[in-house]
Amino acid sequence: MSNSLFDSIKNTISENVEKIDTDAIKSSMEKTGSAIKEKSIEAKDAAVKMKDEINDKLTELDRMLEAEITNYNDSYTLMNDKGVRLFVERSRSVDVVDNVETLVNSIANTPKEFENQFATINMQRKEFQDACVFAERELDAARAAAGGAGAGIAAGASVAFMAPTAAMWIATTFGTASTGAAISTLSGAAATNAALAWLGGGALAAEGGGMAAGSALLAMAGPVGWTIAGATLLSSIVLFAKKRAKLNAEKNEEIEKVKKNIEKVKELDASIKVILDETVNLKEVLSTSFKECLSMYGKDYSNFDERQKIALGSLVNNTLALTTLFEKTIGEE
Repeated sequence: MSNSLFDSIKNTISENVEKIDTDAIKSSMEKTGSAIKEKSIEAKDAAVKMKDEINDKLTELDRMLEAEITNYNDSYTLMNDKGVRLFVERSRSVDVVDNVETLVNSIANTPKEFENQFATINMQRKEFQDACVFAERELDAARAAAGGAGAGIAAGASVAFMAPTAAMWIATTFGTASTGAAISTLSGAAATNAALAWLGGGALAAEGGGMAAGSALLAMAGPVGWTIAGATLLSSIVLFAKKRAKLNAEKNEEIEKVKKNIEKVKELDASIKVILDETVNLKEVLSTSFKECLSMYGKDYSNFDERQKIALGSLVNNTLALTTLFEKTIGEE
């Protein structure tokens, strides 16, 4: 290439470079950078918003779960109160029955029919009292078994401080069969599993989920088992499990399970109320009848007039009706 041609090209390039607007390039680059930054901020804001929405949804599910657990505990408390009241009324009824028996036994020449009726009365009263003894024995065995490693700290503490009345009203209201295998006849791991089943945590032992497996408890324990463990234990298990990383679907599932079990508890509450009302009413009738017949104490039945004989017959019949209620359990409803 000749020197003159090279110089011509060089001069052309120099002229073109001088014509380039450096300010325009700088402005364009600034606009591009600003646009990129704006898009980056928008993307970040969108990500934060999405995260907040997810957190809000999770928080709302947590609130819903806690609200349903609160509803369950309220329903449980009402049911438990009725169960305890039923046990107390039945225990007081036993005292009234004892008084009636003492009165009737003091009367000479009573009909043979009375003897047969009292044979049934005594049997029904004994079954109720035996259920109470069974409950105390099983509670002691459950306390010993719950001390094992499989029971968990919460379950062990719950059963350790549970009053015998709680075990008694369960055994007398739902029947001793509701406790499953007799804990007192078992030992070792079998006893621990039976105790957990009575506590409402048998499913936890089977699945190896520990006390954090709230969904297993909700799915399989049942209201009867929870009553032994107590509503506080239920809450602590579920809320402890909730605090672990859970999927939305799992939380929704637990919420539905709690709702279903609220309905179960309400059904049990209604069933207990029926038996409670019948027991209270009949006990009051019997107490009134007993007072009216007290004047017959130590007398001879053959000297009674028709009114007295009818009154005494009604007293014995009402006593039999009351002890028959002792055998009425929720399992039969």
